[in-house]
Amino acid sequence: MRNLLLATTLAALTATTALAGGYVAPVVEPAPVVVQKSSSSSGIWIPIAILVLIGLAVSHHRNDDAQPQDSDIRLKTDITRVGTAANGLPLYHFRYRGLPTVYEGVMAQDVLQHFPEAVVTRPGGILAVNYGMLGLEMKIVH
Repeated sequence: MRNLLLATTLAALTATTALAGGYVAPVVEPAPVVVQKSSSSSGIWIPIAILVLIGLAVSHHRNDDAQPQDSDIRLKTDITRVGTAANGLPLYHFRYRGLPTVYEGVMAQDVLQHFPEAVVTRPGGILAVNYGMLGLEMKIVH
């Protein structure tokens, strides 16, 4: 009888623990391990260096594709010769009619005599100069 009582008590205790939310061993699933290599920025320096070198080469190259700038003497006023460019063309300070800014550059009529390939005729017969073909830039004086 003692054994029966012990077995009944043990069965009741086990059933009560299981039904009352007793300890249940957790189910552990393995987590995937992802290994990432650290990104290195050293691989980007070579393409950047190449782009910088190309940019420098292009900026120091004669720009034959530059847009021609209106340089007809008929558009200018207050014209004063200030020197001679390395290519032999006279350099002038001038203002465009109706504008206050003073520029340094060439006159299309002079360029037409020495470097006709650097001059284009715009509608209305106005002459424009491709300064890049001359190896020059029109500069703002003030």
